[in-house]
Amino acid sequence: MRQSQHEGQPPVVLVVDDNPAIRDMVSWALELDGYEPAEAAEGQEALDWMSNAASEGRYPSVILLDLAMPGMNGHVFLERLRDQWGVFCAGYPPPAIVVITAGTGGPDAATLGVEQVIVKPFHVRDLLDAVRQLVRVG
Repeated sequence: MRQSQHEGQPPVVLVVDDNPAIRDMVSWALELDGYEPAEAAEGQEALDWMSNAASEGRYPSVILLDLAMPGMNGHVFLERLRDQWGVFCAGYPPPAIVVITAGTGGPDAATLGVEQVIVKPFHVRDLLDAVRQLVRVG
């Protein structure tokens, strides 16, 4: 089971999306569902958050990642995350990643090397179901 780093604390879910309305809505739903949401507007901000959080012993259980963002996009973020995970969080399992993308016909989960791909527009319930399953399974 993917646990937050401190027993008794809710699992951390990092929401990486350039749309503030989506970040707010998803974070609100996660909080109501018992998770600790964290937010970043693009990939570099997410990497910076992870570096700071790791110094406090906090690691995300799940990352919800938009692919199309200005600045560092989701593809580059995935590459850097995989390269730097051992530096950030040595000895802690990497988070499950759910990609949130606009439009169909894009890359699938296996191609991206992530647990799941959810297409926008999505229902928050579907996103929460995916997070619940990944936290339980991981």
